[in-house]
Parts: sequence; structure tokens; C-alpha cells
Amino acid sequence: MKIIHCADAHLDSRMESKLDKAKASIRRDEILTTFCSIADYADENGVSAVLIAGDLFDTKNARVGTVNRVKAAFASHPGVVFYYLRGNHDEDAYFSEGDLPENLKIFTKVGIDTYTLKTKEGKNVVITGIVPGEDGFDKAYTELNLDYDSMNIVMMHGSADKYQGKDKSENIDLSRLRNRNIDYLALGHYHSYTCGELPSRGKYCYSGCPEGRGFDECGEHGFVLIDIDDEKLTFTNSFVPFAKRNVYEIKVDISECMTTPEIDKSVGDAIKASDATSDDLVRVVLTGECDVTAEKDIEHVRRTVTDRFFYGEVRDMSKIAIDYDEYLHEASLKGELVRLLQSEEDLSEEERGLIVKCAIQALKGEEIGL
Repeated sequence: MKIIHCADAHLDSRMESKLDKAKASIRRDEILTTFCSIADYADENGVSAVLIAGDLFDTKNARVGTVNRVKAAFASHPGVVFYYLRGNHDEDAYFSEGDLPENLKIFTKVGIDTYTLKTKEGKNVVITGIVPGEDGFDKAYTELNLDYDSMNIVMMHGSADKYQGKDKSENIDLSRLRNRNIDYLALGHYHSYTCGELPSRGKYCYSGCPEGRGFDECGEHGFVLIDIDDEKLTFTNSFVPFAKRNVYEIKVDISECMTTPEIDKSVGDAIKASDATSDDLVRVVLTGECDVTAEKDIEHVRRTVTDRFFYGEVRDMSKIAIDYDEYLHEASLKGELVRLLQSEEDLSEEERGLIVKCAIQALKGEEIGL
């Protein structure tokens, strides 16, 4: 038996914090299409069930058309059962009205709720969904009672261990789920794939989101495929990359660059060394310490990066390096300025560097730019 674990699709996310209106619309549709394509993948690859571990939608105001496409994706694959656990972004109202596909199973009861699948050998695969109440998951920790002889999958949406957040009601205490006959803890809420051991016989796993939406969600995205032995009820799980576009942050040290063409080359080399393609969303971060006399046209660098990708941006986090001893005894306006700045205790090193750089540009008759 094969089962897919996915989460955090955040359908109908606005996507307008970085993208213009047209590209935001394209991206929203791509994210929806990717989620619906998971249902296609399940049907085409003999998957029995899809676990949706919360935050299927991003807002309670999801468009009717989006909800209808999701319902249609479920209904068009009647041989696959979809198990939906509400997350902190989801609302009960999405699927509370109208005809629901028969193969959509929703965990609505606060606390513990279960469904059972049968393998070809007649063994039980029990899927338990846990919805937090006013006291978070406390009730589940005391009442969870799983059969030793079943394959036990538990679905939860929240922050486990090092991923714990400020909202204590959504925090998951993995130590209280140990030795509870859990084979696979299917988690949602953390947006990158990660997996760990859950004694005595299982593991916990965040599938991550199917598509990265911002630069806090860099790297590959997709879902987890669980492959269960129908007789022994042992299993393996593997991450399946499935996103249409990936999100990358590429750091480029420009300390040795003295001209804009040299910066262009360093940026180009770093992009080539990455896995980023023209279809992706890419942020280039310039780092290092540049000589105060270096010529650096950041707007030009930004334009070259922007033109290469679906979305591209450049952040200049580099600092200005000044050898004060070089100017300290120089009988010139630069030397006088450096001596003056050294006596200004209220200025930071970066502020001193910017003042010197602007002064040098002005003395050379160049356009002043940072």
C-alpha cells in the first residue's frame, strides 16, 4: 500500500509581497495546479490515500473557484481516499456546504478521530487525526491508545520540538508521543521537509509545502511517499520533489571585486554553481567587504539578475573596507576627512565607510551612489 503525506499548500495565498499582480496571479494558479496534480500522481502510481496535514488553504476567504477545483481533483480520482486535517489557517466552512466527494474524509472532532484502511492482506492501517482544543494537544497525550498490531499513522498540525512557535496551543510535545505505538507521525505547519525518529518504533515527518512561496521557504518542495508492506506492515518513506518552481537564496562574496563587471562575473558564477533555472525565484545576496574605492553599480547588477528569472532580486549586504592607515597621513582632503572621522565616536564603522566612499566619488566627479 502506498500513501502520500502532504501539507501546507496554502492555496489562495496572495503572493503579492514580492510579485507584481500579473505574476502573483500566475503563481497562485501554479500552486493550486501543483496540489491538484498530487491527486493525479496518486491515481497514476497506485497510491491508496493522500494525507493532507493542515493548511490546505491560506485564508478563510479562499475563492469559490479554488475550492471547487480542489473538490473536483478529489472527485475525479474515486480510487484514492483523501484525509484532510484542518490547520491553523484553515476554516471548517470550506467543505461544510454542498456535495462533498465520497472519497474525502475530514477530521472535524476536537481531539482524536480515526479511519481504518485495509491492506491487500487484510491488515489494518489506522489513520488517526488529532485536532487541538482549547488546551492544545493535552487531551490527545492522555487519551491516545493505538493497537500494537496495526500500522498506526497519526496526523497532527503544529510545531514539534525545535520548530515550536509562540502559540503554545499549537506546540507538539514529541516526548509525550513516545512509546504510543505510532509508526508514522504525519506533521504539518513547518514548511521544509524534515524527518526524525519517534521511539520506540516510529518516526515523525514534516512533508513541507508542495511549492515554496517566499525566500523563507528555499530549496526543494514536494510531498512524502510512504510505501507499506501489505503483510509485514513495515514501511519506507521518501521525499518526492514536485514543485513547478523552486526558491533559492544565493550568497556571493564580492570582497575581491573592484568593478561592476567583476561583480557580474562573481554573481554569474554563483548562479551557475547553484541548481537555479530561469523558471525559479532567486534572491542574490552580496556579502563580504569591498574596498572603499571599488566601483559598484548595484542597480545594474539588479537588472541583470531580474531579467534571468521568473522573479529575481539582489540584496547588497556587503560592507565597506577602509585601510585608515593608508589615508591617515595623506596631505589631502581625503586624509583630512579620514582624520576627522576617526575623532567622531558617535559614528559606526559602516557610517564612516559610507561617508568616505561618497567623498571619494565626489572628488572624482562621479555620481554619488551607495
